[in-house]
Amino acid sequence: MMTRRVTMTRVLTNLVAPALATLLAVAAAHANVPAAPSQKSLKPAVRKYLEEKGNFCLGKFEWPIAVSEEDRKTGTNNALQMPVLEKLGLVVASGSPGDPSIQNYSLTEEGQKYYLTKQTITVNSAGQKIRHPGDLCPAKLELDKVVDWEPPSVVDGKTQTTVKYTYRIAKAADWTQDPEVRKVFPMIARIIDNAGSQQLMQLFAWSGHAWVALTPGD
Repeated sequence: MMTRRVTMTRVLTNLVAPALATLLAVAAAHANVPAAPSQKSLKPAVRKYLEEKGNFCLGKFEWPIAVSEEDRKTGTNNALQMPVLEKLGLVVASGSPGDPSIQNYSLTEEGQKYYLTKQTITVNSAGQKIRHPGDLCPAKLELDKVVDWEPPSVVDGKTQTTVKYTYRIAKAADWTQDPEVRKVFPMIARIIDNAGSQQLMQLFAWSGHAWVALTPGD
């Protein structure tokens, strides 16, 4: 009787194990098949991306920011923008001991409220990645709606699609409404005033179970 039970157990094991292995293999293969882009699959992906990286920032990475006499003569961005931020109490200027013509602008306590400490990666004209410790970010975006997406394609072994979406302003600093700020930072007016209608684009890749945003640091 014992021998018969052992034999039956082995028979069942031999039958069940291959079937189970096949089911697991099919499930694993199915998990790696990219979900067809759709409102259902892309909407949570874009929403998560904006929750994590939807800060609207000004590209002011490292402080203090030095403005030279030559900068003022040629009207560089910093030469035009820093005095405006100083009037609003966001930065304060101090002289440079080595060169009195240079003004060093540092964030005030008020200005530091809008400096988001996060690793930001930009890519220069040579294709090199540059890491920054943070940025000055006066607004946060959230998803309005997914508008469209490109047909998926495989790039470097990853199934990718570019998604177009509109956004809402989740929050914004009061000083983004200042006329002088909007003059020297025209992108502020463009982003805030066109919320709900302006379309932005973001690249997404299939991770094996969901669409995930690809950023320069990835």
